[in-house]
Amino acid sequence: MVNNSAALDDEYRALAPIVNAADKFFLSLKDSKYETAWELLTASSHKAIISDVYDSSRKVNGEIEKEEIRKDFNSGGKMFTNYWNSFHRSFNFDMILENSEWEMGVVGKEEATIIIRHNNSEAPTLLRMRKEDDSWKVGLAETFWQRKSLNFLHFIFQ
Repeated sequence: MVNNSAALDDEYRALAPIVNAADKFFLSLKDSKYETAWELLTASSHKAIISDVYDSSRKVNGEIEKEEIRKDFNSGGKMFTNYWNSFHRSFNFDMILENSEWEMGVVGKEEATIIIRHNNSEAPTLLRMRKEDDSWKVGLAETFWQRKSLNFLHFIFQ
C-alpha cells in the first residue's frame, strides 16, 4: 500500500503560499491595510496602476510627474490612499472572500492561476499570480485590466 501523505504535504507546501498571498491581498484591502495590499501586488500591477493614476491626474491636474505618483504610492501618500479608498468603496470583498469558491489552476515555477467562481457568475475569474523576489504576488492588472480600471471587477461582483 502506498502512503500518499508525503506527496499531499509537498503539494500543500507548494500551493499554500500562492493561495495565502491572494487571500491576504483581498483581506488587506477589506481591512483598509493598503500598504500590505500594495506589497502583495506584482511589479506589473504597480506599473499599470501608477500609469492609470498618471493619465487620470494629467487630465484633471495638468502637470504631474509619474515619479511623483510612484513616490506617493510607495510611501502610502495621499494619492495612494485616495486610490485605494475609491477601490474599497467600489468593491464588495465578501463576494470574493465569502461567496466564491477558489481552486488552483495551472501552477508553474514563476506563475500560477487561481480559479475563482462566484455563486452568481457565469464564468470563473482566473486570478493570475506571479513569483517575484521569492514571494507570490497578485497580478491584479494582469488579471483584470483588459476590462480597464475601476470598472474591472464589475462583471464578477454585481
